[in-house]
Amino acid sequence: MLSRKYLLLTACCGILGTLALMIYFTAPFWLMPVPLPTAPVSEVMAFGREYHTVILWDTWLQQFGSLLTVLFFLALVQLAGVAGSFVGRLTLLVSGIIMALSLAEGSFVLGALQAGENGHPESSLTCIDLANVFVHIFLLAPSLFLVSGIALKDTRLLPRMFSRAAIGLGLLFQVLGVAGLFNSTALAAVIFVLVAQNAWTLAAASVLLQRGLRYQHGSSHDASR
Repeated sequence: MLSRKYLLLTACCGILGTLALMIYFTAPFWLMPVPLPTAPVSEVMAFGREYHTVILWDTWLQQFGSLLTVLFFLALVQLAGVAGSFVGRLTLLVSGIIMALSLAEGSFVLGALQAGENGHPESSLTCIDLANVFVHIFLLAPSLFLVSGIALKDTRLLPRMFSRAAIGLGLLFQVLGVAGLFNSTALAAVIFVLVAQNAWTLAAASVLLQRGLRYQHGSSHDASR
């Protein structure tokens, strides 16, 4: 039997985590114009000084959003009753990988800021170059959508179309990750997959939220009788 509390908490993790990551991913387009990878050291240093606080908040949003999103998927597998299965444990493994990569990228971003403050422009540029590599590493890492979709395939927690869509998005993500190593167009196409994944998470969280609210309403109604 599903718990109302865990349904609502899981839904909140999915919604808040997705919103945080959406702000993080879109920040370079509307909040801080990130220098090109080929930008000279002087331009990179000027960017770090001007957007220092914004970069700190953006890095926090990345970690906060990643953690809540990972918790959301782990909770889905737990609520579906398949956490102890092989694929459920794979979801736990992939969640750990995603968090490790997110923390590593954040470390390089903060390292770039600190190196700039300490008067080490070459070290700052090196950290930024390393952080830029993570756009490839994230795409090559195992897809959380793929393993979660497989884990949820034969469960009744969400409508069946959700597991099928998650598997499809996960497979597409992995294919574009490999293709993106050799083709910049494939790398750019990942943006559309990320948008679709965010939409999937918000839709799945909304299903759980509605179910939890109906559960609450029904419990209150029964108690009043």
